[in-house]
Amino acid sequence: MRMGQRPLNIVALVLLLLATMRLAGAQECPPLNVIVTVLDAHGLAVPNLAASNFKASSSGQPLNVLSANFVNAPATRTFVLLDTAASMGGIGAQGIDKWKIARAAALEFLGAADPKADVSLLAFSATVGKKFSSSDGRQPMLDWLNSPDSLRPSSLNGKAALHRTLLETAKAMEPSRLGDAIYVITDGRNDSQYSMAASVADELQSSRVRLYSFMLNDTPWTGPYDAGERERERREFTDLVKDSGGFGYSLHPMGARVGQSFGTDSYRFDDRTHQTVRVAAYEIESAITNFYILTVGLPPHWPSLENWKLEIVDDHGKGRKNLSLGYPSRLARCDGNPSPH
Repeated sequence: MRMGQRPLNIVALVLLLLATMRLAGAQECPPLNVIVTVLDAHGLAVPNLAASNFKASSSGQPLNVLSANFVNAPATRTFVLLDTAASMGGIGAQGIDKWKIARAAALEFLGAADPKADVSLLAFSATVGKKFSSSDGRQPMLDWLNSPDSLRPSSLNGKAALHRTLLETAKAMEPSRLGDAIYVITDGRNDSQYSMAASVADELQSSRVRLYSFMLNDTPWTGPYDAGERERERREFTDLVKDSGGFGYSLHPMGARVGQSFGTDSYRFDDRTHQTVRVAAYEIESAITNFYILTVGLPPHWPSLENWKLEIVDDHGKGRKNLSLGYPSRLARCDGNPSPH
């Protein structure tokens, strides 16, 4: 009986060994290249960091940063999305100033972007309305933004299909290019029938498109609106920005400046507000066109990185708290698929 079983045991052992080898081979991950942005307290890019200044870890395990190469890419491709939904018209006597601020955010970015930059502009609400391609130059964009028609409240209507527009824009940027970015000017509202944040996050991750935003955040001051739902939308949108490796700026009435948030007594389109918008536009342009390519080595049999951590340290290994750091929170698995949420 034992004599008859022995060949079967040998076969089983061989099959087990082959399966183990295949599994080990499938789980071996090559180093990953990650786009990382570092800005100083003035919103300027920090170009002189070495690999040793980046400290990475995941689940308590240190990750080896093999190299850190600074890239200045003035010709980076950016799609500017300008929200033209009815809510962008604001409320009350100064309501239209909210829209004037949004227009200024678009105009200032067009002025800040390098002449060689590949910049397109899309105006959207329920669907994409106006569409200006980079191939036609920036003058048509400027002409429309400065036209009397764009200033009329009647030009703002419907609900914003923010998630759907983001998803369609990211897909339209395929095949992606190094440093691709989407810059959204919005109040963060999203038509509930097009709620698809997870799909947007997956598309941004797989294409490595970074998301930047200038948000007119008037959550508590928007009249008869579900504050809880508004806060959920805001958090959902800001998470998309942060998780993609981008930066978000927020302008809100009756608030104090906290981090990258600018406060005004109300939405007034005055010189002070315009200067705030201009500063934000130049910081966003700087973040989009100046970044590091980090090569991160993974431990053996490491299928994915979920919620990994990255920080900047000085030459003595002490964390530097005076810098803003943007990097994707999720990285693709070895098989090229997005990491799970």
